[in-house]
Amino acid sequence: MKINFYTYCLILMLYSFTITASEFAPVDTIVLKKSIQSNLKEKIYNAPLVLKTSPTAFLWGGVFPFTSEYRFMAEITTSRKQSEQVAFSILGKNVFLKIIEKAAKQPTDYVFKVSGWRVQYAHKFYLVNKRHHAPYGFYVAPLFSYTNAHIAIGLNRYYRKSYYDFRHFNANVIAGVQAGRIDKLTIDIYGGFGYKSNKVFYHFMNNTMIPYDTKDFGNLYNTHFNMIFGINLGYSF
Repeated sequence: MKINFYTYCLILMLYSFTITASEFAPVDTIVLKKSIQSNLKEKIYNAPLVLKTSPTAFLWGGVFPFTSEYRFMAEITTSRKQSEQVAFSILGKNVFLKIIEKAAKQPTDYVFKVSGWRVQYAHKFYLVNKRHHAPYGFYVAPLFSYTNAHIAIGLNRYYRKSYYDFRHFNANVIAGVQAGRIDKLTIDIYGGFGYKSNKVFYHFMNNTMIPYDTKDFGNLYNTHFNMIFGINLGYSF
């Protein structure tokens, strides 16, 4: 059987296309796999959970100089450049105030009794490059906090539930840097400024509460301008 010239050319072209497709198919497959793996790696980035506490809050946190703050914090990474940070604190008598009272042998009628709590929230924006992710590096964040502390002077007033009720609200802008991943230990140093509103009430034993004039606490306590600085230490999971 004879094959004319046109039929021969058609068969040659089909054979050439088959060879070309078989050569380029593995390359396309590899590129596709790499692209899928890259996208999946970006989507399933294993963002660590960072649990922290604050030694500076322990020294002067809450209502200085009366309270020490025992703070528990959790930072959860929500995207490559952002995270949410929440904190809850228990307030107790300041450690330095305890030392002073003990050294002065203060009678029970003048010993401070302190209790309270504090909540904080911050949304962090990290300044990272292509090789880094939150929650490590430089960041800026709005930071909000609310503090409520009960301070009684003397055991007699404390048992009769006569105490000063401190209520502090802060709204600040902070900048800081968080470093970690060395044995999963984390250090977070920050500072900033913002607005504060400090109010004090006096609570009587019959559950009556009246506003207290805070002029005796000085201008630093009563001004609405606020400056903060702190150090947090934590562990990354």
